[in-house]
Amino acid sequence: MPSLLLEAINRRFIVKRMKRRNKKRNPKKKYYTGWSSLPSFQLEAIHRRIIAKRRRTRHKKREPENKYYPDWSSLPQGILELIADKMTLIDCLSISKVCRSWNIVLGEELPCWQRHGFPWLLVSGQQNKEVRTCISIFENRVWELELPEAQGKYCWGSFRDWLIMVKDLDSFHLEVNLLNLFSRSQIVLPSIWNFYHKMVLSGLPSDNNFVCMLLHSQYRELAFWIPGAQSWHKHKLPGEPFQDAVFFNGSFYLLGEGFNVWQIDVENIYSSINDDEYDFGTLSKLEIQFHELKRPEILQLQEGMILQNHVGYQILRYLVESCGEILLIFRYFSAKQDVLLETQKFEVYSLDCSKSSWKKVENLGDQMIFLGKSCSTSFSAKEIGVGIRNSIYFSNDQPSPWWNEWDSDHLKGISARLGFNKTEGRDWGIFNLDNEDQKPFCFHGDIDNWTYTWFTAPSWWCFRNIPMIGRS
Repeated sequence: MPSLLLEAINRRFIVKRMKRRNKKRNPKKKYYTGWSSLPSFQLEAIHRRIIAKRRRTRHKKREPENKYYPDWSSLPQGILELIADKMTLIDCLSISKVCRSWNIVLGEELPCWQRHGFPWLLVSGQQNKEVRTCISIFENRVWELELPEAQGKYCWGSFRDWLIMVKDLDSFHLEVNLLNLFSRSQIVLPSIWNFYHKMVLSGLPSDNNFVCMLLHSQYRELAFWIPGAQSWHKHKLPGEPFQDAVFFNGSFYLLGEGFNVWQIDVENIYSSINDDEYDFGTLSKLEIQFHELKRPEILQLQEGMILQNHVGYQILRYLVESCGEILLIFRYFSAKQDVLLETQKFEVYSLDCSKSSWKKVENLGDQMIFLGKSCSTSFSAKEIGVGIRNSIYFSNDQPSPWWNEWDSDHLKGISARLGFNKTEGRDWGIFNLDNEDQKPFCFHGDIDNWTYTWFTAPSWWCFRNIPMIGRS
């Protein structure tokens, strides 16, 4: 048969098929009818696409659905936990959105994940509100959490996701309780006199084997409480009050004037409280180890130069446990007349008990330090998967470490009353040790605003409630 005749027959066949398909789709609709005028190569291409589509449809019907849509929810929980253990917290937060079952598994409060979480800030000055404002640092988001249990109470500090709440009573008495922001659990402590400036915990209150320690504001006096005790047990030492304290490796470490450190073992506290149960709340048998530490030579030179160039220059000292070490952090600041606190720089030293000295730390490595009067802690930038490594995140602190928020309510609004300009005031900032010598640093804190409190938002709560956080 001649080729021209074959081409004409093929053209008529394709055109007839296209018309029949269009009519079957919608008989009332008018479709394009100029198929016969199209070149033969276009008609053949259309015909091939139609045949290929039909083959794919038949092939898809024959294949099981799960070949193209895997059932991720059927992955065993143990395997998912092993995968999550190798990932950063941000990546775990992302994979928790794959399916509902993964979100449920990763949203459980697993014992091995209790140390995981994200650093948040609790805004101060909201003691008369049931709703407290929290700032998620890496997510750059504000959360409003309903806390009717915190009505009329100040936040005195934190330990991970537990807050230390204080209600200022009449006659210089304080009502204290421990409140978990996320599980809403509470522990009521015995009332105390309003003469203490900080509380330090040795562990999670949910463990029921922790110790609460109080630092006196005027004397070198300590007070201890353990679960089940009916009152606080006190111990007094000669000297000026302790500036800060931290719990590390089974002991409390306390910072006095200068650079010396006192160490108190928790087991010794328990035994002393049990022995002195009927001794009117006074611990007479408490064993305290004293570490007389040398003043760092670098600090002597730098502090001498600073004091010559800046009148009224001051230093705040903080103790922080980070990556198996005790760090002493110096915050250099000056309180200006316009009711602003200017932070100029930070210096970090690590405790070396074997050499009875403080060693200068030039680089924090993977660590991020979160510094504040009420509490200080550290996180791993690699573990979280976001953040600025080798850095200090700090909040707006007060010049005196012995002040409390409820003692300073009369100072609120002082700059407005005196007509000072507060446009440069801030609430929190970041100091990176890498840039210390490259560019000047200055943080203007507003003395009118009380210190924000750092705490840890647990990973299980974030998996359940927070949408995927983008990397920064």
